[in-house]
Amino acid sequence: MAITDTEIQMAFRIKRCVKEFFDTHIKTEIEAKELMPLLIKNGIFNSNPQNDVIIRDFLKHLEKENYLNLIPQALYQQKNTNKNWYFVKTI
Repeated sequence: MAITDTEIQMAFRIKRCVKEFFDTHIKTEIEAKELMPLLIKNGIFNSNPQNDVIIRDFLKHLEKENYLNLIPQALYQQKNTNKNWYFVKTI
């Protein structure tokens, strides 16, 4: 399944939101699920009881379609059966 223009715009919005987070905090790394309240507050995602599933699925989709580079702060650590997604501060 190809990536849509809407998904590209969402990725750019996430990128900006993550940058703003790191610009205002001393952390240099944060789990993706920990940023869900901020992403919801900024209207990128709707509230959901399983908030972390939304961001993980979106990042997995970008990675599968070779578009993860749209969010340069997004990285993952491969585990046996899944990936742990997180964001890191970039220059």
